[in-house]
Amino acid sequence: MRYRTNQGLLIEAETSVDAIRRLRESSWNEQNLSDRAYMEAVADRMFQEGIHVSTVSADIFIAGLLSAGLLTRETDDAQPNAAKQEN
Repeated sequence: MRYRTNQGLLIEAETSVDAIRRLRESSWNEQNLSDRAYMEAVADRMFQEGIHVSTVSADIFIAGLLSAGLLTRETDDAQPNAAKQEN
């Protein structure tokens, strides 16, 4: 799976857990946190902005980030050509 953060960073991951790990590793302030602590820190920041992102599981956390618009899912062969994306 490929995700792009709302800041433009491309994340490639096999699973939601892997995506969280890669997001955490790309975060300058939170590299030393555990994956769980990273999810909670992100969720706390989002809550302060009025956005609820659940940390019940990695899958639900990533789904919450997608729903909130903080992440977008990209196809593996992302092309600007709309006809290619319809396949």
